[in-house]
Amino acid sequence: MGKLGRLQHLKLKGFRSIRALDLSLAPLNILIGPNGAGKSNFIGFFRFMNSLQAKELQLYVRTQLNGADRTLYFGRKTTTKLEIDLHFPPNSYQATLVPTTDDSLVFAMETAVFHGKEINYSGGTQQHPLAGAGALESGLPRPGSLSPAHHVSRYINDWKVYHFHDTSDTAKVKMAYSIHENARLMPHGENLAAYLYGIRDTEAYTRIVHTIKRVAPFFHDFVFQPEANDLIRLRWKHKGSDDYFDATMLSDGTLRFICLTTLLLQPTLPTMILLDEPELGLHPFAMQLLAAMMRSVSERTQIIASTQSVTLANQFGWQDLVVVDQIGNESCFRRLQEQEVAHWLEQYKLGEIWEMNVLGGTPE
Repeated sequence: MGKLGRLQHLKLKGFRSIRALDLSLAPLNILIGPNGAGKSNFIGFFRFMNSLQAKELQLYVRTQLNGADRTLYFGRKTTTKLEIDLHFPPNSYQATLVPTTDDSLVFAMETAVFHGKEINYSGGTQQHPLAGAGALESGLPRPGSLSPAHHVSRYINDWKVYHFHDTSDTAKVKMAYSIHENARLMPHGENLAAYLYGIRDTEAYTRIVHTIKRVAPFFHDFVFQPEANDLIRLRWKHKGSDDYFDATMLSDGTLRFICLTTLLLQPTLPTMILLDEPELGLHPFAMQLLAAMMRSVSERTQIIASTQSVTLANQFGWQDLVVVDQIGNESCFRRLQEQEVAHWLEQYKLGEIWEMNVLGGTPE
């Protein structure tokens, strides 16, 4: 993945526990910090942007964030507006939202900007006003043409938060799903079987199966048997046996690893992959493979992930880490600097240094 289109800088003011954020982003970004520091709020901002782009802002604010007062940093008495500034060259997106008397958020301003000088375009900077003052929903168009506003919309639409924590008996990933829903792996893995069925003849599928076998040596391959009404569910074959089993016969950690492997090794990657604590339930060796995939894939797409695992943090370099702390009742984010850890890395791994409370990002 080249720099073109990658989210390089994010400024955010007044969102949840984030009073003010001004952060440069790299191809690979690993957020470390204690419970309650604000990692999930950072990841949640991208869900907020997905809903905004889909013109479902009002529904999301009311049903997922419990209203404008809960969305703004310490409520409207402390924070009068939510400000967003996203820069993914050669485009950027700015918006300001304000609360209403009925606890909604409406737009005060929304603009897409094309920065021609960043690609040596003679037209210079072009402003493209979107939603007008008082608008309930975004003025971003549906992804389509090559205009700056359409580019902005396409990138935001492609930023997906993936969450494979639910492996209960009623988890969607264990249920039958439409065989035709296979264009992109869904955020909770609900169409995993359909997606794997759709890519079964690709090199990517072969790599996925090979990687799963490294963590689950008993696994031979997936079995695809479409059911009535064009439904399909996750089934697999045990090594050395003609019997096959469904997802209920996989451990929670194995099922999550299958989802993560499919996500990261899929043939067509989204422009950004966001993961909230992907290490949940994984064996240390599985975490090593997960980190290796994340490092490799970050050369083609952008990855933002939060973790509380020392084992997973050990797999990355200092330049990949973003330290998150709760300071003075606000979430504070900073990229790790080499001088903080250079001499420590002569004896310890990065996660171990974090565990020793040298970096911050630990409970006080």
